[in-house]
Amino acid sequence: MKFPYYKTWLLMFSLASLLVLAACSDEKNETTTESENITQSTETLELLKNNIKLSAERGFVRDEIQFEVTELQPNKEAELTWNSIDGSWIVEDLYSVVGPEFIEKEIVLTSGKSDANGNWSGSFIIPEGFGGDFTIWVKQEGKKVGQVGYTVDPSFVMEPTSGPVGTEITIKMEGLGWSTYMRNWQLTYDNKYTGLITGISTNGTAEAKIRAAGQPGKHAIRLRTGYLGMQYINYLQSPYPDKPAPDFMFEVTEGVADTIENHVEETPVAADGGVVMPKLQNKEGVAVDLSTTEGVVGSPVTLTASGLPAEKTVELIFNTMRGSRVSGNGFGEETTSLGSAQIDVEGNLTYDFAVPDDLGGIPHRIDLVVDGEVYGQTYLRILPSIVSMEPKSGPVGTSITITIKGGGWTEFDNAYYLTYDNAYTGYLCAFNSAGDLTFDVIATGEPGYHLIDLYPGVYKQEIKDTDMTLIPQLTYSTDHPGSAMPAIRMAFEVTEE
Repeated sequence: MKFPYYKTWLLMFSLASLLVLAACSDEKNETTTESENITQSTETLELLKNNIKLSAERGFVRDEIQFEVTELQPNKEAELTWNSIDGSWIVEDLYSVVGPEFIEKEIVLTSGKSDANGNWSGSFIIPEGFGGDFTIWVKQEGKKVGQVGYTVDPSFVMEPTSGPVGTEITIKMEGLGWSTYMRNWQLTYDNKYTGLITGISTNGTAEAKIRAAGQPGKHAIRLRTGYLGMQYINYLQSPYPDKPAPDFMFEVTEGVADTIENHVEETPVAADGGVVMPKLQNKEGVAVDLSTTEGVVGSPVTLTASGLPAEKTVELIFNTMRGSRVSGNGFGEETTSLGSAQIDVEGNLTYDFAVPDDLGGIPHRIDLVVDGEVYGQTYLRILPSIVSMEPKSGPVGTSITITIKGGGWTEFDNAYYLTYDNAYTGYLCAFNSAGDLTFDVIATGEPGYHLIDLYPGVYKQEIKDTDMTLIPQLTYSTDHPGSAMPAIRMAFEVTEE
């Protein structure tokens, strides 16, 4: 059964969702929409026995649970099942973010056989996946005959717990929820808002990355749920006061970490494998290859092709996008020429060029055109790069000018989200400037190194029962939709006056 999150919900979560939305939402129609679209199967409406006893009512992923089942048909095969959830991002037309989608599938936890008295006991392991409230069913002859509830709580681990300024801090999580209330988590550093944590495409498993900032000493990192885009602070008075609210202390030590140096991180893996680009259309017998399929602006690329018309001139056409979402003038595809070359007598071509100064994000298509007709195509992706940062040190009040190349244009890669010492400051858009991000930051803070970090995020989404827009996505390396945009790490040294 498929559960688009904005259309329907599992019956067992419906009451909780209504309470949350009624308690803290200004969107009055949202509750009505969810409740009106609840679907129930005939089987769900049947009266099931309360004949399953568990050794615990809640726990964590991979916990071992003992069970006892009674009132079964004697000497019959039986199985315990529950409603596992698969999550994914919906991205349409290569650039539009609709939002998350969840699909329910019933999985078997364990199987066995009842004894002569209709009893069955044993154990099972809580499977990896989303956390939240689940129903465990006992089935015989393919029919559900009993049920019991079980709650999977999220778990959190921070590594390392100390290090100098610039140290990469990783917070690993399992069992994050998929329901509206438990889907989004927000992180603060020393009571300053930093960014968003999600595990949508990774089914509740997440890995957030930040860097240690501030003067030597202890610094507070807090995680709280917050489906409206900010932490829900008085959670003990919410409909879910029993949910975890993890706090960590990180100790900044003397010195600086190796990661203090300006760098663009390695390209991560996009959620669900990223968007699927249209299939390339090559004429029969034509093959086109690039020495590299991605690179930063100005880096060298060699294109080779075979099967082209012999001794003809080929023009290499670079396809890109131009326009703006906010100007009212719209946007569309434009083409530029990378140059032309002569095909040899055997129909082969070798052509060297530099990665164009253009939009990053999803790949660009290159067309090989002979006599006005496209013979071959290939894709080239432009990666983000730090072009300049001036100056790199100075007293408080210094204006720091930074230029980044390779920003994207879609709703998932056209913007970067800036933090200064782990405090979210604002966002930058690259579409209107053809991938160029030039901006300034004012140096603040005590003498020493201060962090300037750019994170990927979601610029816009169609359905927002949980708001994930215009926020640094700290789980960018495992759960960012559409394309694999890396984080960009920089630092400025504040000096004495």
